[in-house]
Amino acid sequence: MASPHIENLLIIQDRDQVVRGLKDQLQAIPLVIQKHEAEIQAETDALEESKSKLQTLEVQRKNLDIQVGSAEEQINKYKNQQLQVKKNEEFQALTHEIEVLKKKISDMEEEEIGLLLDIDEEMVVFKKREGVFDQDVAKIRESISTLEAKNAETEKQLVEAEANFEASKGQVKDTIFNRYYRLTEGIKLPVVAPLELQTCQGCHLRVSNDTLEQARKGEELTTCDNCGRIVYLAS
Repeated sequence: MASPHIENLLIIQDRDQVVRGLKDQLQAIPLVIQKHEAEIQAETDALEESKSKLQTLEVQRKNLDIQVGSAEEQINKYKNQQLQVKKNEEFQALTHEIEVLKKKISDMEEEEIGLLLDIDEEMVVFKKREGVFDQDVAKIRESISTLEAKNAETEKQLVEAEANFEASKGQVKDTIFNRYYRLTEGIKLPVVAPLELQTCQGCHLRVSNDTLEQARKGEELTTCDNCGRIVYLAS
């Protein structure tokens, strides 16, 4: 026969577990929301990074165009000067400068080809990210909205659960509840556990014959020899 306090303690424990579970959810939900917000930021950063890289490549290509144009203008000036010089040394010197500029233009044109290839590749990356950005972010925001709604509902459930828990506390003496509460501070729930085959179902260790006999009598609260939980006979 179980102690007359056991039934009420089991009700308290059940309601306590509900309260603790809801509190755990309320702690976890904001963390998940933060994770989703970080995902949105990561998507935004990746898109902006691709856009910035594309813009940088375009600027580099335009700068090369300007440099090529400037070199071509300089070649034309040298060619005009060749028409005016009378000494062969001066003509050859201008010819050398023209050849140097032509080589420079050739190198820049090769570099520009490489830039155009890079631009094409980055444009594919950018368009792909841009194409799915709104859809992906919308899905994440929908998940956040669902979590926020769940958080609000859980807060309501917690208020009700705490009220039920407080009501159940009134069904036992303060000394009995304080004993229960002290156990919950150091032991994971359940702290009120049944005995089955002389084994505490809280720590799964065998109790002594004296403890078993005390639980069988049910005259007072019995504690497990090993973990200190309040134990009772399951049947």
